[in-house]
Formats: sequence, structure tokens, C-alpha cells
Amino acid sequence: MKKIALISLLAVILFACGQQTKKQEAKVEPEKSAVVLSVDELLQKAPELADNEVVVKGTVFHVCQHGGERCFLMGSTEDISIRVEAGEKLGAFTQEQMGSELEITGILKEVLTEADAHNPGKEHGEAEGEVEDAETAAAHEVLAENQAAAERVFFIEGLKVKEMTE
Repeated sequence: MKKIALISLLAVILFACGQQTKKQEAKVEPEKSAVVLSVDELLQKAPELADNEVVVKGTVFHVCQHGGERCFLMGSTEDISIRVEAGEKLGAFTQEQMGSELEITGILKEVLTEADAHNPGKEHGEAEGEVEDAETAAAHEVLAENQAAAERVFFIEGLKVKEMTE
């Protein structure tokens, strides 16, 4: 009788442990699926999405022939496109991917303008004892005007690529 009671107790303990594992597995939330944007939608929302992870889907219409370091995804027309940098995470794009539809996950980055590169934070001429001559001041003014009128350009630092099958 003691053996039956001991075996029953052992069976109850094993059964209870198995149920705990199943409950814990059920509590694990499924991975949130990111909103997949078209190239057109991404470019419309780009200023507020800059420096964030995005997922974009588009057709590859150009792959860099020198190592496949970048590709371009086409939007609704060839005039609407975004550059994707492969980087370390993706490795390289291949010529075989031309014309295929890809879903790219990556960080949306803004291309710095010439004015940003030349005068970041408008630091020239502000240091103590440093005087800006008229020619330099005029050049900075032209750069600032052009920067304000310039179109903002964005690209994606690729993290993950998924080829879409039809």
C-alpha cells in the first residue's frame, strides 16, 4: 500500500510540474509583427521615422555591381526609390535579386547635407577670438539657404532581409 501511495504521490508531482511548464509557455507573448510599409509610405513618413527601425517592402530595381553593398527598392514608379545599405548584418545583395520583391528591416537614416558636413551646429565664427570674414559669412549663408530648400534624403541601414515569394 505504501508503494502505491508513493508512486501516486510521485505521479501527481510530475504531472503538476508538467502543467507549470505549459502555463509558463502559454504566457510567452508572440513576437509583435511590425507594420510593413511600401516605399511610397515610408518616404512620406520618413521625417518622423528617422533613426528608428522600419520594415519596408519593395521591388529591387538596382543592385550595386561592386560587391552588392547596396540595392535600391522601387516605389510606385522608378522615380520613387530608397537605398538600402547591406552592412555587416546582411552581407551583400546579389544580382539575382534584381526584379524580386524584398521585405527589408533596418534603421532609417537621413543623409547629411553638405551644409551639415561643413558647418555642424553652425560652430564656425562662434569661438572666442575667432572672427568670420565677409566671404566665409556669405558662404555659410548660402549653405544655410540651400540646406533649408534642399530635399531631405533618407536610406536604410539593413538589419534583416526576407525575399517574398508569390
